Amino acid sequence: MGKKTINPDLSAALIGLIGTRGPMSRSDAARQLGVSPATVTNVTKALLSQGALIESGTQPSAGGRPSVLLDVVQRRRYALGVKLTPNHMTMAEVDINGAPSPGESIDLNMRSPDVFEEITHAIGDQVRDRTGLLLGIGLALPGFSDPENPDIVTAPTLGWNAVDLGRLLREATGLPVVIDNDVNALAVADQLYGDNHADKRLLITIGYGIGAALTADGRVLRGAHGGAGEFGHSTIRASGLRCTCGLYDCLETLISDNALVRRARENGALKPHEGKRRLNDLAEAGHPEARALFHDAGSSLGIAVANIIHLFDPETITISGEGVDMWHHWERGFLEGLHSRLPENRCGIPVDIHPWTDDTWAHGAASLVFALPLARRE
Repeated sequence: MGKKTINPDLSAALIGLIGTRGPMSRSDAARQLGVSPATVTNVTKALLSQGALIESGTQPSAGGRPSVLLDVVQRRRYALGVKLTPNHMTMAEVDINGAPSPGESIDLNMRSPDVFEEITHAIGDQVRDRTGLLLGIGLALPGFSDPENPDIVTAPTLGWNAVDLGRLLREATGLPVVIDNDVNALAVADQLYGDNHADKRLLITIGYGIGAALTADGRVLRGAHGGAGEFGHSTIRASGLRCTCGLYDCLETLISDNALVRRARENGALKPHEGKRRLNDLAEAGHPEARALFHDAGSSLGIAVANIIHLFDPETITISGEGVDMWHHWERGFLEGLHSRLPENRCGIPVDIHPWTDDTWAHGAASLVFALPLARRE
């Protein structure tokens, strides 16, 4: 008789569930995963024999014999997080306790006809010698997955429409692959490892793009077609400019990094060859036009966030992304714009700024693997 095989996605989900929630019984795990106890028992047998799980004590039951608790073997297990942007890919490993390793970035043109081969080759090389420890691959991108087939992704910023990327990566690595919007991935990581225990949360990211993620009842809200949180493509005022998504007047045409650079060149603060780094330096040095741009961007963001507050009524707001390094120049305008559009009793909503590093996106992506049980319950 051949060796019994198990569903690799359910195996990763079970390990991720126990690793992030702590020891639990088979019946509790089945309930969390939304599968039958018999299914969990079958998967558990294989994981116990592989040394991935151990039985560690018991817990009292309401009647009958005490339940045996399952725990993750105390050796490090990882997920690989991959973040895609229009011009590069970052990969970083995160262990089941949320501890990240340094990331590695590769320059890529996401509109190249060979880019999918380049992505699968690079990720395949990364995991080839680590498959015994890697639970799966989490991939975050500025786009969304098809709810009917999460392997298929659409990302207008990357020039992609209905790309079967999950299947390509699974075939190249033999590992479970979880794909989600990049801001959703950060929200998932915050659910698993953050200290914000609010039930309804709003996460905003600023930088190359402008994004949002809404969390309620322990879940990230993805919408009917996977596109919830496309905050950067909402409109607060006419810009007359076409966005990378193909629409006009998107918020990103006003306050994204590229938009700020374009506007700074138009008002003479930047020369044609100068970019965002120079704009940051000018603002730090007190340049009035540069500081005015950040103030205006903050005001526009505050007005747009107020619209979400009226619709969603979150308990807290977190702001993160590459652009938070200049938040001290956004903040005053943000609070003015936000408070000008809220009733007085809502102006006290907490606003937290989440520190940022180059690897933060990839670390968030890796958390998608450990949070697979959450995705299964939706």
